[in-house]
Amino acid sequence: MSEISKIARKGSGSACRSLFGGYVAWEMGDKEDGLDSKAVEVAPVDHWPLMKAAILVVSDDKKDTPLTTGMQSTVATSDLFQYRIKEVVPKRFEDMKKAIQDRDFEVFGDLTMKDSNSFHAVCLDSVPPIFYLNDTSKKIIKLIHKLNEQEGKIVAAYTFDAGPNAVVYYEEQNENKVLGLIHKYFSKVPGWEKVTEKKSQFIDSNIEFDTDAYKGVSRIILTGIGPGPQSTDQSLVNDKGLPK
Repeated sequence: MSEISKIARKGSGSACRSLFGGYVAWEMGDKEDGLDSKAVEVAPVDHWPLMKAAILVVSDDKKDTPLTTGMQSTVATSDLFQYRIKEVVPKRFEDMKKAIQDRDFEVFGDLTMKDSNSFHAVCLDSVPPIFYLNDTSKKIIKLIHKLNEQEGKIVAAYTFDAGPNAVVYYEEQNENKVLGLIHKYFSKVPGWEKVTEKKSQFIDSNIEFDTDAYKGVSRIILTGIGPGPQSTDQSLVNDKGLPK
């Protein structure tokens, strides 16, 4: 499967990682042409099945700066980028794999948030600067930090890729705390149907937050660690090859 991921990688990094289920790493490889860059399994889905995620979709709009274009600009202009790929990423890559193997959520969460912040700092260091996060994204970051401060440990961790949408990780045993807080301020956002029966167990939070923040989120997706590709008769395109 790792060999097939080399082909998928030519489409996107997400494509190569999606060939596996569970926890997956995308290895850079050693060749300058990148031909040995591939995805590998870090742990199967049943290794840490308690990991959950709430995705707050801040925007479905097309990005102002496409990822490929943005990365080309960053590589060419950001001084922080060189430091990140040489000093930060290699160690963090190994630390993250160990955190997953040890099922250590606090280390996992700390690394996840730090790496997200580091990535967006590099984007801002590009010329011209690339702004992927918006005001709603920043509010969600503050909300998660408030929750962790209140709990005295990391029970939730945010990450943002090349866009404003927040992915908030948490473990199942902390679901009532994490989703209780998110639901309190984003209950008007569609997507809560999956946990309708669990809402009565949500823990009401006394954390103060912007009561209008939900207006910046279009929907929420509640999910978890999944298996690899599945065979299906469903299709995103019609018999003419056009999107349905």
